[in-house]
Parts: sequence; structure tokens; C-alpha cells
Amino acid sequence: MHTKGLTAHIEAVSPPQDRLLYRFAAYTNATVSRPIRTRLKRLLHMTAGAGGPMVTGRLRRRLLRLATYASVSTAAILVAIKIWAWQATDSVSLLSSLVDSTLDVLGSLITFFAVTVSLKPADKEHRFGHGKAEGLAALAQSLIIAASAIFVLKESVERILSPAVVQNAPIGVTVMGISVAMTLLLLGIQRYVRRQTGSAAIEADAMHYRTDLVINLGVAAAIAAAAWPGGWFADPLVAAAVIAYLLFGVWKIAKHALDILMDREIPDQDRETMIRLAESHPRVLDIHDLKTRHGGSNYIVQFHVLLDAGLSLAEAHEILDEVEIRIQAEFPGCELLLHPDPEGYRSGPREPGRA
Repeated sequence: MHTKGLTAHIEAVSPPQDRLLYRFAAYTNATVSRPIRTRLKRLLHMTAGAGGPMVTGRLRRRLLRLATYASVSTAAILVAIKIWAWQATDSVSLLSSLVDSTLDVLGSLITFFAVTVSLKPADKEHRFGHGKAEGLAALAQSLIIAASAIFVLKESVERILSPAVVQNAPIGVTVMGISVAMTLLLLGIQRYVRRQTGSAAIEADAMHYRTDLVINLGVAAAIAAAAWPGGWFADPLVAAAVIAYLLFGVWKIAKHALDILMDREIPDQDRETMIRLAESHPRVLDIHDLKTRHGGSNYIVQFHVLLDAGLSLAEAHEILDEVEIRIQAEFPGCELLLHPDPEGYRSGPREPGRA
């Protein structure tokens, strides 16, 4: 990289660790060969990216496994204590919570399977990796939530038509309090992992437990109210009230899953950021034919880069490497395919639009 270009780039990158990264990359230009220099830059990029908004590599795998193990364990414990509490209280709202938790166990197992598959490296049959397994898991979980909502509606209507008294209310309230505490702890773990990894499957699983939190609080209130004379109606009404929240969650999860599976373009803001980062390189004249899609928890991106027609192949390759580093520093794990075009050359009609 030329000194002028390096200085411009360092000024454009604000975090101090990135400025240090590119100064080191500039130093390697004068001390090692081009292939080794490129590998060093990529290695340094991955190190810098690990401390950013999302992590990659071994740390990401550990975080995803932590979240899935915590989810399955929590769901299994909740099912066990809710079975006991339902038998003691005969509460329809507690039964609906029990069924929801049972479906959560199945959902968590689906998430565990999806995360395990998505972490597999690309192979001969799956050149772009297995990231879409997370989209399939999210879609499956949306169907599970919908089934849970339908069951809650059925049971609440039946209890309204055939009123019954809730027994041993203190047991039910205590068990639901324990459920709320365990759910809050799990949501804290999942929120941290989701922010660090960007996993769609973990987000879908967290939606389950955000729903559970509302359900558990509502069920505890319904059981307490039903223990008072004339309060029987609180049990089925609270059970029915959670349906709207359940179905809203279904829509959000299913939409995001379909975006992944149908190769929807990434958000416009992220596209504009990639264009800005690529065109900020002092030797890039323009970019065009930008195509993007979701690869699970990462982006898959390709575009053409317009360069000076007098550059050698080696120089063009190095510029593309530097553009990739800039984009991957902002979007860790992003898979890029860049094609150089010499200035003044057109192989055919371009895709409409600037990029």
C-alpha cells in the first residue's frame, strides 16, 4: 500500500486498534513478501474483529454451545417442576405454560441441532457452508410457537365454558416464581451470545423464552387471583391473553427465517456501509453489481471493483485484499467475492442502479 493511501485509510478508520492494525500492515509491506503479507493482514483482521460487535471462530462456537446447553437444561428443569405443579393445582393456565415449556424443549433441541450443523465448515457438497440451517431452525420454531398458541386458545375456551377451581394456589405461584427467575437468567445468557454472534437460531430460541417470561408472570397472577372467591375467570383469561404475544413472535421469527432461506438482500444500511468502505480505498474508482444475501449469521457478498487499467494482476489482487479487510473489519465473518474490472472496460449491460 502506498504511503498516501495508507495515511488516508488510517484517518478513515476511527478505532485505535484498527489504526494500529493498518500501521502494522504497512510495516509488513516493506519487510515480507506479498503472499505472507496478505495472510498477516487477514490474521490481524480476525484478531481485531473478535473484539467488535460479533465474534468469529472458536470463541463463536463456544458461545453458541453455551447458549444451547443452557437453553436445553433450563427447559428440561421447567418441564419437570411444572408437571408437578399442574398435578397439584389443576390450573389450565399452568397447563398451557407446561405445554409451552415442553415445546420449548423440542425447540431447544432443534436449535442445538441447527447450531451444530451451521458450525460445520464448508465442504464439497456445501461450498457456502451450512449457515442456512439456522434459518430452517428458526422457521421450525415459529411453527412450534404457533402450535403452542392454538393449544392455549383451546384450553382457555374450554375452561371458560366449564369453570373449575384452582387448588393449592401457593404451590403454583411458587413454581411460577422459580420459572421466572430461571428464564431471566437464561435470557441474559442468550442476549449476550446473540449480540456477540448474530445467530438467528439463538434469537429464535430467545423469543421462546421471552414469551415464557410473559406467560409465567401471567400464570402466577392468574393462579393467585383464582384462589379468591369469584376469581376463577382469571385462569382461562390470562391463558388466552398470551396468544396475541405468541402469534406476534411467530410472525417476526418466520419472516426473518424466510429472509435467510430466500436469499433476501441484506439491510440497505449495511449495503451502503459496504459501498462506502470499498470506495474509500484510494485506488478504487468505483464498484458495481453489488449482490448480497444472508448466510445464516453472516453475510455473503459479491461485487465488481473498477480499477486503473494500467495495474498489474498482482497489484489488483492486493487492492482487492485490502478492500476485503476493510469490509470484514466492519462485518466479521462476511464472505466476499470481488471481481476486478479495468477502467473503460464493459463486458455487457450492468445491473440497474449505482451498485
